[in-house]
Amino acid sequence: MNMIKQIKTTSIMALATLGFSSSMAQAQSRVLIETNMGDIYLKLYDTQAPITVQNFLGYVERGDYDNTIFHRAVNNFILQTGGFEVLPGNGILLESSLVNPVTTQAPIQNEPGISNVRGTIAMAKLGGDPNSATSQWFVNFGDNSANLDSQNGGFTVFGEVEDMTIVDQILGNRISNSSAVHGALGELPIVDADHADSSDPQNPSEVEVQDLVRISSASLISNSAPSVPEPSSSVLVLAGAGICVLRRKR
Repeated sequence: MNMIKQIKTTSIMALATLGFSSSMAQAQSRVLIETNMGDIYLKLYDTQAPITVQNFLGYVERGDYDNTIFHRAVNNFILQTGGFEVLPGNGILLESSLVNPVTTQAPIQNEPGISNVRGTIAMAKLGGDPNSATSQWFVNFGDNSANLDSQNGGFTVFGEVEDMTIVDQILGNRISNSSAVHGALGELPIVDADHADSSDPQNPSEVEVQDLVRISSASLISNSAPSVPEPSSSVLVLAGAGICVLRRKR
């Protein structure tokens, strides 16, 4: 007689011990962002946004985010980076060509679906083009789900900041309208005047390279590829207080 028929119960819970899939068992790569204000650790959503994560890690592994800056800070909204690199040297931004756009790869397919809440990271893109994300990304400083989850096809969230302490400090800095250097630098965060690495600029014409909030390096520190389960060889059946293992002949 089949063993299952011998089990009499009103509630049976069965699970495959080898060969089950779980939404909890998802790959989560980690990236370290080293800045002149402190380290920021990112946890990526490899499974939920695979195209975006692969694109982001490409920029990381090529070193494209090394020596870049946080170029846009909007309180209660976002902190943005990935757009501009600082060339070697010192000087006042308005008098020197020390900030260049990051070299970008081909735009990627939009992957909306995860909400833009505080602490998540998402890709920036061109207005009116959902599939235009390249190198620029931002941290959601506040809960922007009501706006960014649907605007322009929805902004793709692909990870989160593990600890927002440094992000909060950056967004607490003064903001310089340095659009005369580049139109995208109208909300440029600069380090506080009492910071050891600050020249204490009083107006945009005095902003120096050392006043910028800089990313010295971005590096992949762990990469957990999704595991592939082995073919199931047994099924565990829980029935009341009884436990039965059904062996499957090969």
